[in-house]
Amino acid sequence: MKKMNDPNAGVLIGVGLAVAVGILSFIFTSDNAKEKTKAVVNRKAAKKVFNKLGGDKKKSSKVLDKLSDDEINSLVSTADKVKDLESSLSDVTADLKHFFSDKMDDAKKVVK
Repeated sequence: MKKMNDPNAGVLIGVGLAVAVGILSFIFTSDNAKEKTKAVVNRKAAKKVFNKLGGDKKKSSKVLDKLSDDEINSLVSTADKVKDLESSLSDVTADLKHFFSDKMDDAKKVVK
């Protein structure tokens, strides 16, 4: 076998070790980092929800600061579901309006 000279072997081993440590640290910390980022984003979203409801910014900040990350996530999730429900109801009412409009037009044709 051909022996690699010592300076090159040390550099390759060092680079390989650094890459391995970087990959392992990314794998182990990525879930924790995702959860922390999600908590920060949801906390800001919750503050926007409180402000849209006409609440005092100082009071809403105090209330939200007392809530845990899980409670904040639940609050934001509930707000998202309400928003989706509002959108669905809007679609249904538009469909009902068109349906009754069509039925009224049909009834007018029958009466003539």
